[in-house]
Amino acid sequence: MKTVFQTMMMAALAAAALMAGPASAQYVGGNLQLDLDERGDVSIAGANVRLSGRVGGSVSLASADFHTSADIGGDLDMAAANVTITGPVHGDVSGFAANMTFDAPVGGDVSAAGANITVLNTIGGEMNARGALVTLAREGLVSGRADITGREIIIEGELARGGRLAARDVRVSGTVNGPLDIAGRSIRFTSTANITGPVTVRAPTAPHVADGANVPDLTYIEAPFDDSRRARRAGPEISFGFLPSPWAIAGVLGASAFLLGLLASIVAPRGVGAVATAFRRRPWVSGFLGLVVLAMTPVVIPTLFVLLAVTIIGVPLAVLLVLAMPILLFLAFAFGGVVVGDAVMNRSGGRAGLGLRITSLFLAIVAIIALSAIPVLGFIILPAILCIGLGAWTLAIFGRESLKGLESSAADEV
Repeated sequence: MKTVFQTMMMAALAAAALMAGPASAQYVGGNLQLDLDERGDVSIAGANVRLSGRVGGSVSLASADFHTSADIGGDLDMAAANVTITGPVHGDVSGFAANMTFDAPVGGDVSAAGANITVLNTIGGEMNARGALVTLAREGLVSGRADITGREIIIEGELARGGRLAARDVRVSGTVNGPLDIAGRSIRFTSTANITGPVTVRAPTAPHVADGANVPDLTYIEAPFDDSRRARRAGPEISFGFLPSPWAIAGVLGASAFLLGLLASIVAPRGVGAVATAFRRRPWVSGFLGLVVLAMTPVVIPTLFVLLAVTIIGVPLAVLLVLAMPILLFLAFAFGGVVVGDAVMNRSGGRAGLGLRITSLFLAIVAIIALSAIPVLGFIILPAILCIGLGAWTLAIFGRESLKGLESSAADEV
């Protein structure tokens, strides 16, 4: 069963990658060890990704942990939990991660958001960063202007063109060439600080300037520091090129619904047939009943959760109920594709064989995804298919005996 599940997930992800855009190469998987030699763009989706070699174009990535030592000729757009860059990026870097470390030169601008952002090398363009802790290490250099917001900012390297810093705690120990504007609560210039441009500090208390610090042109403006105001400041201009296109998302949903319906048709053909027969018998009732069940779900599920959670034995059942609800709803959507396809393709109304079931389901899913791409219509057809599948499934469960008799009579007529 594990192999079947992995195959289904890989097929769905592969469909997304193939439909995501014009990238010349796509790599999808769990743990990926990629040693590439690509001239064009690359798209990567995985759990743990290690990238090496050379990519002539840009890299778009979505992963949990990402480490790259590759020479990237274009841009790097990413969404990850932990990012470590030890290979040069000649274009811009844009993305967000919990932990982000730049230990290689970046030729263009950097737009980053995360918890911990550390720069250990050279950034050729501007740096726009938002984080809890942002550190420009002693080896770090920002060639363009810096705009950094965080809870704590540490500048030990060089800001070649100055910039703006806003944080609760700011410590400057490195070199700043150009105007520097600092807003914070606690501002410190250590003995190694070397500021050649004018400095403006806005804080509740005067900044601490250690002996030996070179801060010749300092203007202090007493002002309260508001954390909420700092949080509302505009964030970095992050490119979301790494995200799949709407067609890619639709492809994943369609492929997943088809595979789930296919698996249900193989494992429980009689049950799937009963759902299709229930819809054929009462199509309008199926849609209305599905709408009622869907509307009651936000009330029924929390109520059942509370009733189960009051007992020790019921706690795991309550958790299982919550976790199972998205799966059950998606299965209902797959059943919606099954019954619509059966109603259109199975003109006789008899029990459909596996071949007819698969064909009708595939065509129904393709039609549903295509129609859902039309503005406004997509907001109607997707919920409608879900309600149809959910209602037909409910009728099949509570009217199984009558449905069996109906199936038998239909088979006899054939």
